[in-house]
Amino acid sequence: YGAAVTIAPGELQHFMLFQVPLRGAAQIHVGRVSVAASRSMGAIISPTLPLQLDWGQGCEQLLLKIPRARIEKACSGLLGAELDAPVEFSPELSLDSAHGQAWQHQIGTLLCYLGESAGIVPIQWLRAQEEALIHHLLLCQKNNYTERLLQRPASAQKKVRVAAEYIHAHLQEALTLADIALASGSSIRSLTMAFQEHYRLSPMAYVRHERMEAARAELLQSAPGVRVTDVAFRWGFGHLGRFCSAYKTRYGETPMQSMRR
Repeated sequence: YGAAVTIAPGELQHFMLFQVPLRGAAQIHVGRVSVAASRSMGAIISPTLPLQLDWGQGCEQLLLKIPRARIEKACSGLLGAELDAPVEFSPELSLDSAHGQAWQHQIGTLLCYLGESAGIVPIQWLRAQEEALIHHLLLCQKNNYTERLLQRPASAQKKVRVAAEYIHAHLQEALTLADIALASGSSIRSLTMAFQEHYRLSPMAYVRHERMEAARAELLQSAPGVRVTDVAFRWGFGHLGRFCSAYKTRYGETPMQSMRR
């Protein structure tokens, strides 16, 4: 809006909204909680909580809108039962946390492909990315179903170990959550819950973490003539710029600097 502005829409009702300032700051009041939104603190606005937005001057924001029906359907599917109340999230989402960084990475990947490949990306891929975002939010962002969602099955530890072994054995292949769950003899729901409890990551976030570690190990031991692009692509990173940015954030140096050690 340019100038400072206050917006009080009340309850959103039909969709959940994620907001994070790209420039400037905002005070976002969700129910009884006030979120000082900034580049490092996003806000999750649940559909059934009253909302007031106080945007500062020149505040530019990234907004992600998710239909309420899809969130509730996903939550019901993970629980294996009908919901007895609307899903309501804790409004604060720290983007410096492991959960927040993984969430940003997922959104960034989706935006990247939509921006560069609009009309080309298969609808099935887009749907899978959307489902992954919703599941990540339900399992990693505190909400009124968190305790039930994260109840640990008795055999969870073994399933996590089997899944991790499968991931490492197929790290350079096109892994899907369904493949990993099948290999571990687990449902997607129970495996995701077990990974969240054991690693504080979803299975696919764990895959990305391990691929990054493998790429770094190869870069540190690389022979002359090896290209960063080849290493990134070999370990499943299809966008070189995002790989380099994520690499520097994690390790404090660029891939080229690692190769020169």
